[in-house]
Amino acid sequence: MINYTHYTSKNEHPEDVIYREKNYISRLQEHIDSVYDTLADNLRLTEKGKDMLFDYIFNSTENDGFEDYLDSYGIEYDDIFSETSRCCGRCCCEKEG
Repeated sequence: MINYTHYTSKNEHPEDVIYREKNYISRLQEHIDSVYDTLADNLRLTEKGKDMLFDYIFNSTENDGFEDYLDSYGIEYDDIFSETSRCCGRCCCEKEG
């Protein structure tokens, strides 16, 4: 075992701090994944839509809206939503369809 002489400013052992923060970050990632999955499911996106949403949220530096982001790739909203997401769920849509 390494004999640590460097403690944090709060006099904590480095291994204790690293372990605690590693677990905290892991729990945050699980929460982030859950929020993203719920969002994608609620929007009823196609696989392409899920990919675009993921890229927009996690990789894009774009500050404009999601629609502008899609537009920059030549993609329209209708291209990323599944057929079932186009209905508002009211009986009038069933009569039209």
